[in-house]
Amino acid sequence: MENNVKAKRRVIAILSTVIALCVIIGIVLLILHIRNNTDGRSLVGTDTTENYLNQPQSTETEAETEALKPEFEISEAGVLTSYNGDDETVVIPDNVISIGADAFGASPKAEAITTVKLGKSVEDIDVQAFVNLTKLENVEVPEENGNFIFKDGVLIKADNSVFFCMPSIVKADYDMFNIFYDVISDNIDGEGEAKLVSGNMMAKIEREYASSDDFLGRKYYLYCKAFSANGQYIEFDKAEFNDVDFNYKWIFIKNCAYSTSECIVYSYTTDATAYGKTWLFTNNEIVRVDINKNKLQEGEKINGEEWYNYSVITFEAGEDGSLRYTRMPLKYVFYSGELDYAYCWTGLDEFAKEIGYVKIENGNIVYYPEEKFTARDLGYDEDYVIKYLIKGTDLSVEEYFIQQSQRFESAK
Repeated sequence: MENNVKAKRRVIAILSTVIALCVIIGIVLLILHIRNNTDGRSLVGTDTTENYLNQPQSTETEAETEALKPEFEISEAGVLTSYNGDDETVVIPDNVISIGADAFGASPKAEAITTVKLGKSVEDIDVQAFVNLTKLENVEVPEENGNFIFKDGVLIKADNSVFFCMPSIVKADYDMFNIFYDVISDNIDGEGEAKLVSGNMMAKIEREYASSDDFLGRKYYLYCKAFSANGQYIEFDKAEFNDVDFNYKWIFIKNCAYSTSECIVYSYTTDATAYGKTWLFTNNEIVRVDINKNKLQEGEKINGEEWYNYSVITFEAGEDGSLRYTRMPLKYVFYSGELDYAYCWTGLDEFAKEIGYVKIENGNIVYYPEEKFTARDLGYDEDYVIKYLIKGTDLSVEEYFIQQSQRFESAK
């Protein structure tokens, strides 16, 4: 009996020792684990908190969160702040009173939305509400909503304070100012200020009734007082006014705005000679280009150059969306004064035109030429000189250009 008791005691002692050793080993492992986590490392088969957060399950959580978002996010004040659906035709709920800036940008189908149907309660729309709807063609207004009308691709606020031009009717050579004269002016009455909107471009305009004998038959005179694009805004010291300059053979001076991949362009220039001002709106700054308009005589200079070789530059959107330019010596586009374009030529093979593309680099306009042309390249030849330049004289074409070279510098 005594031997059995001693045996049991030995077993208990051994078990106690084993348990104690296991506890010690467990404590050591726990300390090592804590140290490894502190150093940003993990034991084999164990993820740290940082590693866990980087695992695929986070993506699943984000997807679940997106799925939980309502189709329309509407504030307590009735402002539609975000449309999260994927329909190409969006029907605005009747409890929406106002549509906020970029309200449709969160939609995965924003660039495919073609129609927005307003609710009967919509009273106000932010000028940037449709900024990401590049395919928008139509805004349907219910009869119960007397705050807006939609006419020929333009959403017009009933008080004539805001005009939204649909992207579907805006072209490279047909901008929101053209749309104002062709569409908007026929569907509104009254003078006053308004906002003219196209994409992320907004012009603050003022309209007044044109005189009954207006040369162009317009209903309104349009003054552009400010312009904003790409988050940049500028107010003009003097409102830019579409007009005709009768001192320069009825050259039409007009407002123009269009978008390119490089920047957004707003200009107030003549349609024939590019005299005027152009502003290039990037995401960071506004760069201005001036082409001076002067009645100049022989011997006078612009920027240190004989006036007839002073380059005039016109901008346009390329078919690929780039910003393009054309540069020509003034002698090829000048419309008044004693000296007139072709009469300053020194030869059919002198420089006459350059085309290329433009980049804005560190706040500067950089021109990248692609092609250059001579007068002959543009279709002028000896027959033109004989018919228009030396008719009634005894000069040959060669003698004429010798005289011209003595009088004028060659264009460059």
